Amino acid sequence: MILKVGNMEAKKGEKKQGYLNIRNTELSIPCTLINGVNEGKTVAITGGTHGSEYPGIEAAIRLASELTPEMVSGKIIIVHPPNLPAFQAKLQYIGPYDGKNLNCEFPGLATGTITQKIAYTITTELHEQSDFYMDLHGGDIHEAQITFVIYPELGSEEVIRISKEAAEIFDMKYIVKTSATRSAVGSAALKGVPGLICEIGKSGIWTEEEVDQYIKSVKNVLKYLKVIDGKSEPLHKVEHIYGFIEWKAKQTGCWYPCVSPGQNVAKNEKIGEIKDYFGKTLEEYFSPIEGIILYTVTSLAINVDDIIGGLIS
Repeated sequence: MILKVGNMEAKKGEKKQGYLNIRNTELSIPCTLINGVNEGKTVAITGGTHGSEYPGIEAAIRLASELTPEMVSGKIIIVHPPNLPAFQAKLQYIGPYDGKNLNCEFPGLATGTITQKIAYTITTELHEQSDFYMDLHGGDIHEAQITFVIYPELGSEEVIRISKEAAEIFDMKYIVKTSATRSAVGSAALKGVPGLICEIGKSGIWTEEEVDQYIKSVKNVLKYLKVIDGKSEPLHKVEHIYGFIEWKAKQTGCWYPCVSPGQNVAKNEKIGEIKDYFGKTLEEYFSPIEGIILYTVTSLAINVDDIIGGLIS
């Protein structure tokens, strides 16, 4: 059976690399189609929903280069990166044409802005023909974080079960569930496609160790799905996170965190403060509970309603 994704297609036993056209734009994004020699599930992988989260982007590029039809039972679609405009502009979260966060715009809009059209294309060309979806993220240029994996608590019990089981064999200690419907993985889950979001890396940099961790983990999920040969196995002792708190800035100015990702904090312990441009403290922030810092913003600049950190318990 032919694997067709927009303007691209690959026959059984073929691998095709090229550029996928974004509906109703002149934009195209790098895409690899791998149509396996044997029948099996279809898996979609995106690396770079946020343009400056580099470990996932590099891992997707390498997986697209390394995997061959002879290794695959089923089909694999890899987009690397989907948010090419943000990648080229070296932007955090948002796209340069419309200032929108791609991971908040799913399932997209065919007649919307460029970011919404990218989301629409990913939804219609990847999600709607996939059996599983992986969205590879990492710490953006203004974020420090510990590694963790997120699965959607959306859709049917079967979708949730498969998503959770796949998250448990990713090479990460912490597993967080989400009910965000406008994210890429949440939107896919509502369409009946299980999946996960992965977070490896920090501060807009990438290392060989992080990319290797990503590739090893993705392959483990592909083994679990029987898309490549081999037996999947737990790669890390996991811990499910059921309590999660996120802080947003209530002031515009300069952000000074006093905690680091992975640090244990006590209830009422100070996590940081915002000062004005003359060094005067505008507001201090304290942890409402005992827990572990999941991530913090590292940028000095901060605006009202910007996320400044997250805590797990």
